[in-house]
Amino acid sequence: MTTDALAALRAALGEDRVISDQDSLALAGQDIFYQGDPVLAVVRPAGAGDIRRLVGIAREHKLHLVPRGGGASYTAGYLSSRPDHAVQVDLRGMDAIREINGRDLYAIVEPGVTWQALDEALAPLGLEAPFRGPVSGRVATVGGAIAQNAIFYGTGRHGTAADSVIGIEVVTGTGATLRTGSFGVETASPFLRHFGPDLTGLFTADAGVMGIKTAIVLRLRRRPPARDVVSFATADLSALFDFLEAIGRDGHASQVMALDVKLESERVRQTGLRAKGDYLRALISGGGSLAKRAAEGVAMARASLRTAPGRGMAVHIFVEGEDAAECQSRIAAATALARERDLMPSDAAVASAMLRMPFGPVTGLAGAPGERWVPIHAILPHSRALEGMAAVEALVREHAEGIAEHGIKVRHLLATLGGGAVTLEPMFLWRDRLTPFADHLLRAQGGTYPADAPARPAAEAFVAALRRQMIERFDAIGALHTQLGRAYPYQQRLAPETASLFRAIKRELDPDNIMNPGALGTEPPTA
Repeated sequence: MTTDALAALRAALGEDRVISDQDSLALAGQDIFYQGDPVLAVVRPAGAGDIRRLVGIAREHKLHLVPRGGGASYTAGYLSSRPDHAVQVDLRGMDAIREINGRDLYAIVEPGVTWQALDEALAPLGLEAPFRGPVSGRVATVGGAIAQNAIFYGTGRHGTAADSVIGIEVVTGTGATLRTGSFGVETASPFLRHFGPDLTGLFTADAGVMGIKTAIVLRLRRRPPARDVVSFATADLSALFDFLEAIGRDGHASQVMALDVKLESERVRQTGLRAKGDYLRALISGGGSLAKRAAEGVAMARASLRTAPGRGMAVHIFVEGEDAAECQSRIAAATALARERDLMPSDAAVASAMLRMPFGPVTGLAGAPGERWVPIHAILPHSRALEGMAAVEALVREHAEGIAEHGIKVRHLLATLGGGAVTLEPMFLWRDRLTPFADHLLRAQGGTYPADAPARPAAEAFVAALRRQMIERFDAIGALHTQLGRAYPYQQRLAPETASLFRAIKRELDPDNIMNPGALGTEPPTA
C-alpha cells in the first residue's frame, strides 16, 4: 500500500513535490521539543487544486494529512501518532499575496506567506494587520499562526492572530472547498467576517483538524505613523500583575511583555554576532533623531555585555500614535501607572531592538551554549493571574530536588492579551542535545549549538513530566491555551454538549478522519 500511495502522490503532484529521502522524513517527524518517527512522505503543494487531489488520495489509501507551516512549534501539532500513514503537507510553497485592498482594508494571502513578508509588503502602502505576527515571524507563516492562534505583536490591544481574520478558504476532508464570512458570498467581496453564524471561527485555532487552509483574508488598518517603547523593572509580582491589569484596562499599549531579567540577559548574551549586527543596523537606520538612535545602539551593546542580570522582571511597553508627541503621552501615562506601583525605570535596549526589527533571527530555540529550551503557557483573566504564578512556584518547590539534579532553570515571560487577560509562559532550560529539527532550524537562522552536546534523556523526561503537571495545575484553575496541538487538552475539557457538537462538525467536514487526527483530542489515527 505504501508503494501505491507514494506513486499516486507523485502522479498527482509531480516527482519534485513529493519528498521521500530519509533525512527529510526524519526531520518532518519532529518539532522543537518532540521527536517522533519519520513520516511516510512530505508533499509541497502548489495550490488549492493540489490539496484537493491530496484529499482524494488520502481517502483512497487511508493516509493522514498533517499540515505545517514554519514549524517552530513545541506542542506536537504536526506530529502524527501513526507516522507510517502520515503525509506532512508543507504549505510554505503556497506563499502568494493574492490581493491587498487598501480601500476596503483587507488582504488575501496564501497560508505559506510569512508574517515578515506580509509586513514588508504592507509597509510601503502605510498598512498593517492589527495582529502583525509572532516574534518568530521571519519563519512563522500566516496559515500556521492562524491554526495555532499565535500571539504577540499587537496582542495587547488587538487580540490573537485569529482576531484579525475576516475569512478563510479551506479544503475539507471531503475534498470540498469552502469559504467563510463575506468571502463565501458570491456577490460580495471579502470585507466582513460576520454574515450570519461565524463559520470562520471553525477554522481558526484548529491545528488543521477541520481542513487545510488555502487562503486567509486578514483585516488591515492604517499603519501607525509613530511607535516607541518604555521599560521598567520590578521584583514584586503582585505589583507587576496589578500594573499589567491597569495598563491593559486603560489601553495605553499595543503590546506589553514582562521577561525574567535573568532570561533576558542570557538571551542578549547568546545572540550571535550576525543577529547583533542585524539589530544594530536596524537601530541605526530606524526612525527618530540621530542622537536617540545612537543612544539605543549604545544601550544594546551595553546590554550584550551584562554579566550580572539581577533578579525580578523587565517590563517592556510598546506604544503607538499619530506622532512622537502622542507616543510620549502614552509613555507618560504608562510611567504614571508604573510609578504608582513602585516599578523602576529600566534599560529599554531589548524593546528598542524589537521595535526596530520585530522579526529577528529565530535563535531563541536554545538557551546558553549546550542548553535546550521549551516553554508552556496559560492564558488567565487578571483576577486569577497571581494564582497561576503561585501554582508554578508551588510545583517548582515540590520538585526542587529533581530540578537541581537535572540542572533545570525555570524562567518566565508574561504578556497582556487584550484588556482582560494575561499570558503566563514558564520556560524550562537544561543541558541536553537539541532535536535534529530544532538544530536544523537554529543553524538556518544563524544560531550555533555545540555539535557534541550529550543527550540527556532522563532530564528530557523530567521536563516533559513537569510540563504535564504544570498544565494540569493551570487547567484546574480555568486556564486556557493557544497552540493546542497534542500537548494541551481540548476536547476533554469541554462540556459534554459542546464536545458532542465539536465531534459532529468534525465528522461532517472530515468523515474519514484524515485531517491531522489526534490533534485537539480528536480520535487518534487508525490503520
